[in-house]
Amino acid sequence: MNRGAARITTFHDNDDYQKLIDLLLQLKRRYCFEIHAYCLMPNHYHILIRTPLPNLSTGMRHLNSLYTSYYNKKYKRDGALFRGRYKAILIDADNYLLRVSRYIHLNPVKGYLIKHPGKYLWSSYQFYVSHIATPDWLYTETILSYFGIKQQKNRYSLFVMEQTDQELEIFYSKAKLLPVLGSDIFRKKISKEVLCKIRSSKEIPDRKKVSTMPSLANICRTVAKHYQVSSRSLFAVKRSQGNLPRKIAIYLSAELSGKSFGFIATFFKNIGTAGVSQIVLRVNSARVSETSIGNISKDIIALSNLIKS
Repeated sequence: MNRGAARITTFHDNDDYQKLIDLLLQLKRRYCFEIHAYCLMPNHYHILIRTPLPNLSTGMRHLNSLYTSYYNKKYKRDGALFRGRYKAILIDADNYLLRVSRYIHLNPVKGYLIKHPGKYLWSSYQFYVSHIATPDWLYTETILSYFGIKQQKNRYSLFVMEQTDQELEIFYSKAKLLPVLGSDIFRKKISKEVLCKIRSSKEIPDRKKVSTMPSLANICRTVAKHYQVSSRSLFAVKRSQGNLPRKIAIYLSAELSGKSFGFIATFFKNIGTAGVSQIVLRVNSARVSETSIGNISKDIIALSNLIKS
């Protein structure tokens, strides 16, 4: 979730809402995000996401920066639009997935924008309860599967409208939100198996240390050493057999450096911004399916750790 700085309005008209929704499609295509629910409010948004790849920070930075650029250009302003880095809460799906989706979908009702969530255009609720076509980037099947096989949409609608979830109301009303929403067992498991083993990570909410962005030159040196090739070869386009180290170097530059795709394209030469975008898309897809360009997930994880260290 994220909120406008000083609670300023972040969505003024239908075009603004639609712009951010269009960017959700990019999160699916470019970063393989699974978007299960969303709600865009006048001065903030909620998105319920599962990330098969450890790239939450990169994808959310992409979303917020592109929408901010659009907003600043349209309204002739400058500077940050949102309050800061997005707020991420890790959810215990077994106990809280349905309830969080209900909380998200009831936001317009609690905000007194409409009386029934089905009347609100800028949330995913309409796709859960009606028979209009669901966007291919929105995953409704997981949540609806909790309601059996028949009349899933009707049952979900009844679930959303049956009551207010006091526990979640209290949880989300706190000035400082906890990074994990789950049972005691779930929180202890996450603390023991994940949080205590990570020194500093962009994927963990409320990290105390801000890691330094690696340079493109450092990324290239690390990739070249790993694949036992010369750094110069990463700038060569081998159209006949391809150049996997070059692709990995470009991908890691897009994921880790914080540089724009245009800057990365200029650095690597003989490639455009669209080409960088396509490499990110294809590598992410390959990491999920382990097809097309081979089993590269272990290489990318190992290289990422080396570059960040």
